[in-house]
Amino acid sequence: MYWKLNRIQYPVYNLGPGTRIGIWVQGCSLQCKGCVSPSLWTSQNGKEIDIEYLVKQISVVQDCFDGITISGGEPFDQYQALIVFSAFIKKKTDLNIYSFSGYTLEELTKKFPDQLFMTYLDYLLDGRYMQEKHSNRNARGSINQNLYKFVNGRFFLQKGFFTSKRWSINVSKDNQVFMSGIPRKNDLNKIKYHFNKLGIEMVYV
Repeated sequence: MYWKLNRIQYPVYNLGPGTRIGIWVQGCSLQCKGCVSPSLWTSQNGKEIDIEYLVKQISVVQDCFDGITISGGEPFDQYQALIVFSAFIKKKTDLNIYSFSGYTLEELTKKFPDQLFMTYLDYLLDGRYMQEKHSNRNARGSINQNLYKFVNGRFFLQKGFFTSKRWSINVSKDNQVFMSGIPRKNDLNKIKYHFNKLGIEMVYV
């Protein structure tokens, strides 16, 4: 089975507990106003990645990481691929899985009555990004979103969020710079200002 992804980024320090592998899926049907990654909305971009091959690659380096964070895009728009990948990861590694979704938990339980995501995911941050309720926590977009922990198919609302003051910045083979995390108010303007002083043009993609 193949999974339409935008990129895989690691190490990531600010999207879940510990040191993580970040996976960004391509395609989002929700398209929230003010989204920090509108280039991930269309399903026309990205690459088809063989899930079995991806799991094998992750299993080789698993000792260097605490878990995997799946963002996007909208991970649940590719539900079957999400479940297959997560099931393989649980079978082949000891990594925990943290997923974002613009759908609420209530919507997901109605949309996917098999509720397999509660078995194979460890954490879910749910809810649409609401620009007028922007949060300054870099692991949560807006204050309406909730974090749940899944244990044996049951869910538990978490009061705390995994936050970090560290940005995770990676450079791709084609010299693109990717930053993970949800920027606080004016973060991107500050970064753009310092880049401009160095003669570097910052373009949002």
